[in-house]
Amino acid sequence: MKTLKSLTFLFSLLLVSACSNDDNSAKGYFPTNIELTDYTNSINNKSVTIDYNRNNEISEIILEDNNGIKTKQYSYTNGKITSVSNSGFLGGPDVRTFVYNASGILSSIVDETDGSTETYLINYDAPSNTYTLIDGTESSSVQLDESGNPIVNTTTFISSDLILTLDATEKGVFENITPQIALQFDLALFNNGHLFYFFNQKQINHFEFGVQDIDIVNNRDTNGNISSVIYNFVGGGSQIDITYQKRNL
Repeated sequence: MKTLKSLTFLFSLLLVSACSNDDNSAKGYFPTNIELTDYTNSINNKSVTIDYNRNNEISEIILEDNNGIKTKQYSYTNGKITSVSNSGFLGGPDVRTFVYNASGILSSIVDETDGSTETYLINYDAPSNTYTLIDGTESSSVQLDESGNPIVNTTTFISSDLILTLDATEKGVFENITPQIALQFDLALFNNGHLFYFFNQKQINHFEFGVQDIDIVNNRDTNGNISSVIYNFVGGGSQIDITYQKRNL
C-alpha cells in the first residue's frame, strides 16, 4: 500500500510538472479561418479553413466558394512542402509534387492528373531571389524578400506585375509560419488568388497592379493580430476577416 501511495504521489508530481511546463511554453497565434467578402459581387466570397501538424506547418487547407468545397493536404520533408493532394477542384492535378535540388532550391513541379504527369521546370535567380516557372513559351515568376516573403508576381499571361509593399516592422497574418515558395506557386500562381498573398509573415501595406494602386487597411485585435484587412480599388473592394488559434511554438 505504501508503494502504491508513493507511485500515485510521484505520478501526481509528474502530471503537475508536465502541465506547468506546457503553460510556460512559448506560444504564438496561427490563423485557422480566413473569410473573404467581396463588396460588389458575393459570388467571389470565399472561406478558408487551415489546419496544422505538430510542427506548426500547414497540413490542410479547405476552401469553400460558390463552386463548392475543395481540400488541399500537404506533406513535408525536412521542413519543405514536397507534395499536395487535391480534391473537389473542377480542374488541376490530383497530386502536385515539389522537387528540390541538393541545395534545397525548388527546381520543378510535377502535376499528376488521372494517371498522366506534367512537369514544370523552375529557374532560380539568386541575386534577385526570384523563382520562375516555365510552361512552354509562357512563364510565371515570384520574387521574394530576404525573409522569403513574396513581393513581386510576374507572368507573361498578363502585362502588369503585381507588386506588394511589405511593412518593415509590423507582423503579418502568418507571422509564426515559415514562408514556403511551394505554397506561393501552389496557391497564388496556379489559383490566381490574391487572397493567398496574405500567407505572409509581414504586414502588407500596399498592392500595385497596373493602373490599380491599392492601400491596405489592417485592423488588429487586442492580441496584436491582424483581425481584418480592407482594400478598395476602382470598381470594387473586399474585406478579409481572420480567426486565430493560440499554439505552442
